[in-house]
Amino acid sequence: MKTIAIYARCSTNSQHTENQLIELRSLCERLGYRIYQEYVDNGISGAKGRDERPALNALLKDAARRRFDMVMCWSIDRLGRSLQNLVEILNELQSLKIDLYFQQQGMDTST
Repeated sequence: MKTIAIYARCSTNSQHTENQLIELRSLCERLGYRIYQEYVDNGISGAKGRDERPALNALLKDAARRRFDMVMCWSIDRLGRSLQNLVEILNELQSLKIDLYFQQQGMDTST
């Protein structure tokens, strides 16, 4: 059974992450995956770095501790909007052999 970290983010406090979370929880249930933790950054731009996104920072620390096998996000732009930051995050997770799943793009690095 895969252990999953769910990451959700919205850019402003007037937006909500609940729709992202509902869809990803449902997918995990259908696939028989266990959710380790949900990491949520509310009201934080995806262009900001790891140090300015507390949930992303916590996710990456737990990744280094091998607490989960895959990170699931609603969309790649939820993980990062700055290409440089996105590449850094992707490289870090890849080096730890942690897979990625992006719902909107239909991208799953485990397949």
